[in-house]
Formats: sequence, C-alpha cells, structure tokens
Amino acid sequence: MNKLFKIYTVIAASFGLATHEQTALAQSEVPAITIGSKIISSRDFELTYKKLVQSDSVKKENSRAFLQDFINYKLSVFAAEKAGLDTSRAFVDELDTYRKELAIPYLTDKAMLEKLIQEAYERMKEEVRVAQIFIPISSHATPADTLAAYDEIKNLRVRILRGEAFEQIAKDYSKDLKSAPRGGDLGYLAVLDNNYIFESAAYNTPKGEVSMPFRTEKGYHIIKVLDRRSFRGKVRLAHILVSVSASMSEAEKAAAKKRIDDAYAYLKKNEPFEGVCRTFSDDASTKSRGGVLGRWYEAGTLIDEKITDLVFSLKEKGDYTTPIQTSLGWHIFRLVEKKSLLKFEEIAPYIRQKINADASRGALARGTLVKKLVRDNNFLEYISVKQDAFDKFYKDRTGQEDYLGKTLFSINSKPYKTKDFYDFVLKQQRQMLKVGVVEDKSVDTWYKQFVEQANISFEEANLEVRYPEFRSIVQEYREGILQKEMYEKYVLAPSLDSLGQVRFFQQNPDRYQYTNRVLAKLITTDRKETLEQAKQVLQKGPYPMNRRFPEIYFEKDKADFTPDAQKMLYELAVIMIKNRDYTVEITGNSDADEPENISAERARNIVNSLINKGISATRVIEKDDGKFKPASKNDHSKNMRVSIKFFSTSMDDVVKRFNTLKPNSLTAEERYFKRGENEFVDVANWAVGEQTFESKGRQVWIDINKVELPRAKTFQEARGQIIKDYQKQLYDNWISKLKERYPVSINENEVRRIIE
Repeated sequence: MNKLFKIYTVIAASFGLATHEQTALAQSEVPAITIGSKIISSRDFELTYKKLVQSDSVKKENSRAFLQDFINYKLSVFAAEKAGLDTSRAFVDELDTYRKELAIPYLTDKAMLEKLIQEAYERMKEEVRVAQIFIPISSHATPADTLAAYDEIKNLRVRILRGEAFEQIAKDYSKDLKSAPRGGDLGYLAVLDNNYIFESAAYNTPKGEVSMPFRTEKGYHIIKVLDRRSFRGKVRLAHILVSVSASMSEAEKAAAKKRIDDAYAYLKKNEPFEGVCRTFSDDASTKSRGGVLGRWYEAGTLIDEKITDLVFSLKEKGDYTTPIQTSLGWHIFRLVEKKSLLKFEEIAPYIRQKINADASRGALARGTLVKKLVRDNNFLEYISVKQDAFDKFYKDRTGQEDYLGKTLFSINSKPYKTKDFYDFVLKQQRQMLKVGVVEDKSVDTWYKQFVEQANISFEEANLEVRYPEFRSIVQEYREGILQKEMYEKYVLAPSLDSLGQVRFFQQNPDRYQYTNRVLAKLITTDRKETLEQAKQVLQKGPYPMNRRFPEIYFEKDKADFTPDAQKMLYELAVIMIKNRDYTVEITGNSDADEPENISAERARNIVNSLINKGISATRVIEKDDGKFKPASKNDHSKNMRVSIKFFSTSMDDVVKRFNTLKPNSLTAEERYFKRGENEFVDVANWAVGEQTFESKGRQVWIDINKVELPRAKTFQEARGQIIKDYQKQLYDNWISKLKERYPVSINENEVRRIIE
C-alpha cells in the first residue's frame, strides 16, 4: 500500500468520509487470496464472484466449493505462467486469434452500426421486387474502360426514359446472364443478402421508376422497382420432390407426374407426410428427415412467384400445397413453421452479425470510424512531407534516401514515416499478385488506405487501455487457454493411457462392484384377469399386437402386385417406418390348384418390397403356409393371399394397448434390478423362477431369469467410470503438488465478507 493512499485513508477516516471511491480503492489493494507470489485482490475476486452469481453459474449455498474451484483454476494458470507457456508461439498465436475476433465490435463506429441496424430493420418491413440492367467492370479496369461502361448504362437509361421498354432493353443489353432473359427481373430482394449500395438503390427508388446509374464492386447498374409489398414473413418447409429432367421421354415425364399425384392422393388420405416423402421423394438429402429443408425462406428467396404464392397461402403447420412444377421437377411443399417479423430487440443481434460480416456495410462503418479516430487520437499530418512522398512514389530508390525517414503523420505522437507508407504499398501489391490480381491504384488511394490501416491498427493495439471491459475479456481468454493446456498435459493426456487405467482399476477394485441384482421380467396389474392376459401376451418377445392389417390378394397363379396391392404395401411400409419397434410377419398362401411355389413367391415379393422401401430385413419374418390354411372353401380367390401380422420388440407397445382402455391397468419391464430400485422386486423371493403375489393393491408376476450375487465388474464393464475417476485422481494429485510448490494463503475476513 503506497504512502499517499495511507495518508488519504487516515484523513478520510477522521472525517467519516468513507467514499465509494475510497472503498473501491481499498478493496483493490487488499489481498483476498495469495498464490505463491501472485496476489488476487478483494476487488478482482469479488467482481468474478458476483458476475458468476448473477449469471446463476454459482449459487450462494455453493460458495465454498466455488472458492476451491477458483483457487485451483488460478493456481493452474500461475503454474502455466511460471512454466513460460504464455510466451510460446502456439499460445501467442491462439490468443491473438481470439483477440482479433473480440476486437471486431470495438473497431466499428457504434453510432453508424446502430444506424445501419435500425435501417435494415425498417427495410425488413417491406419487400421490394426489382429488375436490373447490368454492365460489368473488371476490378483492374482502366479509367477509359470505366468511363465507357458508365456512358453505356447512362445512354440505356435515357432510352428507357424516352419510352423504350425496360424489359426489352434488359434482354438486349444487360450482361447479367441469369436475369436478362427475364427482362432483368430479380424477384423480391432479401434484406442484408445484397450489396448495400444495390439494396439502398432498390429501397430508395419509388415503384415504377428507374434509378440513376450506380456502381458496385462488380460494375454499373440501373434498376427498376416493379413492386412493393408488406413483409410476408418467413417459412420453414418440407417437400416431396419427383425429379423431371429435359432429357426424359414423354412417357417418363408422365410417370413422374403420376408419382407426384399418387403421393398427393396418399396425403389426402391423411397418411403421414414423412412416410410419403420417404417412399416417393427423389431428394436424397432430405427424404430421410421427412423432406425438411435446412433453412428459412422469405418470399424473395424462393424459386419463383408461383411457389411463393402457394407456400405463403398455407396457414397452419402441417398444411401442404398441391403438386407444383419447377425446373427441378414436381414438388409438394409442407409448412413446418411460419414466423412474422420479430420485434426489433429480438432480431437486432442477428442483424448486427450480418452487418459485421458484410464487406459493403463494413466499409461504410469503418470509414466513419476512421474519421472518429483521426479526431480522437490526435492525428497530425505533415503536408509538405506527404506531397514529397507522392512526387517520389514512382521513382527508383536504394532505401537509403533521407526522405524515407521523414514523418508523414503521427497518431498520439507515434510517427509513421514515408518508408512505412512505401512498405505498406509494396506488401499489398505482393499479396494481390499472389492471387493473380493487378490493381492500378492512384497514390492518393494507397495513401488513404495506409492512413485507415494505421489508425485502426493503433486503436486495436490500445483497446485494453481504452476499454477496461475488453481488457477483462481478453484476460479471461488468456487464462482459459493456459488452464486448458495445463489440464490437457497433466490430466487429460495421462488419463487416456490404457496401462494407467488398468493400474488404477487394479488399485481400486472396491469402487467397481455390482451389488446383488436380478435379471427379471416384472408385470403388475390392477386385476387378476388382466394379469393372466398380460402374461400370455408378454411371455416371449417379439410380442403379438392386436393391430390388424388387411390381407393382400393376388390374381390366380401370379405373384406380382395389383394396383390395390401396391397401395397397401405403401401403407404397410409407412406403419413400419412410424413404429420402429414393430416386426411384421408375412405369410404366403395359395389355393389348392395353384403351383406349389406360388405362395412362397408372393411372400418373398412383399418382403423384398418392404426392404426396398428401407425396412430392415431383421424386422421382417417370412413364412409360407402354402395350401394348408385356406380362408374359404367356396371363394377360391380369398386363398390367393398374403396375411400380415404385427409384433413388437417393446413391452411399451403392449402396455399402451392395455392402458388405452383403462389407465395404469398394466406395467411391464424386463431388465436388471438392484435392491432399492423397485418396491415389487424388493419384496419378491430372489430366486430363479416365476412368482405371483399381491402387493400394495397390485397383482404382481415376476419371472427371475438370473440372480447375481455381488461381484466385481470387469475392466471393460467399468471402463467409462474408471477414466472419470482416474482423471479426478490425476487432477487432485496435480493440484496438491502445485499447492506444495506455490503455497496458497486466504484472507478469511475478506473472502467471508464477499461470499457470505
């Protein structure tokens, strides 16, 4: 504590002036925790603790546990610093990467950024449809080429104003290959998805009028606003796609149309969209997830206006369109979710993120920032030196000339010399040559870029001084990287050594034991009658289901499917897809005067059909009853059939069936039970075999398949827990050694004041 602070404290105390500033200063000087030679002040410890409490990361009742975690964390960071990890090239590079990302919000003119955010939100309330005429300009075009392009597009605008159709001019002269054939029509724009200059021209031009020529990085444009309308929201969609290509024959195109119509017919019968999609859709990337497309769509981002109108006319989730044709083929779209424009405070973070990533808006915000920095950082320019640097810019030089050492400008008294300017230009030119770009910039343009870069670099280098919160965040990242590296070195890497794991397992056998347990099937019911029914059904899996499915009939002596049979097979596949625990039994039958093998062939064809629709072969049981189980002696067509029977590998399906009529009439489960896990298992006699008894108003049946006495787990059975426990031991041992090397001292009075 310095002498001046002691004097101030005495004077303030004598007059009872315990000001807030004095208290804060006192706390910053009083140690709360000392680790080796590192002092953590009460103020720093309190700021950390309160921040974590406010974010619910720490609870008051766990404050002592937090204290130990905090000490261990700081201890590992201090050890890392002592080991010199914070000076390694890998660490410096990683921290620098994080710092650059963290610095982005501080290197933007906040007032301009907020203005752009508000402007974008207001634009989102309206959708603008535009057509354009585009004349490209190369990035390294000469002034003469640039002027020629400008004159061309200006003359085209004059022709339009004199009465020629914008659409025809666009078709004849626009160099935008996508929009020119459509008369320049770009559809409705999505805000933040276009160059800022282009977007501003669209939103600032009245409906029906043509803009003045304007330039983007690609070239010159003029646009015509075709329509304006209120924002229609955004949608998430699923689709069924039946592909159609130009190379298809007319018969193939007709077959594609029939497929989409069949899919639509099944949807009209209330079949699940997901199942219909898996059966009919050609979009391999989405059919496995029910056709759901991976993004939100606004009106301007859909393929064409026909789709837009259909999709945005859907009102409720689950509604779907009629089949519609696009360049890809036939679609049926389903509404997954629909959103109107969010409130400003909800969407502002998203807008901010988009603006920060947008070069055209970023340049605008950066330009205003530089103007502010020039003013705030005492930018001082030496005009005569600048002019001399401009005059000698293209002259040959050895590098020893006196004028290279002269100061062009200074930022907060830091000099930037003519040589620095020339070196900056040379570096930029070399970088452009690496990617094959040649730009003939003027000296003035290069100088402005150098001034901009110098001011931003100076600001970035001094962010910790200007913004204490930035310094705090960078410090958190710094410590986090150091702690992670130490943990990986002393805990994580050693814990993955299999020999170390085995050794730890052998040294701690008592930790990895199975208690006394039984492998049993347990059924409880509310009535004896229900218990008897359930025992029969649940005797052995897969368990039979009551669910019925119509028999599939065939023509005499045939095993191929009729149109009705194909529809039924689709419905069967949908059921199997929706119920993953189901197994289906397919039994072939034939009439007395049919060929011997026809029944087996019928069953086999249906099995193959299900497998081709994505049903695993392990879920299909194939049987052949041949001629032995006729359905009718009189109507022989009823014998030419395949019967369908459902089973389930899950007891839950059986339980649901029983409980549909009367809730809680049945419970059933089969697994290992430990003592204390289930009240009915606990009161049973733990011996192999079946038992039936009544307990707590329930009828109980238990079939114990195996009784296991307490035994040690094998290494493989316990490995997951072994690694976790081994890591904890390694961590505790490591922290103990650090505490021996760097003693920890706690100021209990200060710590208690803060956390209690």
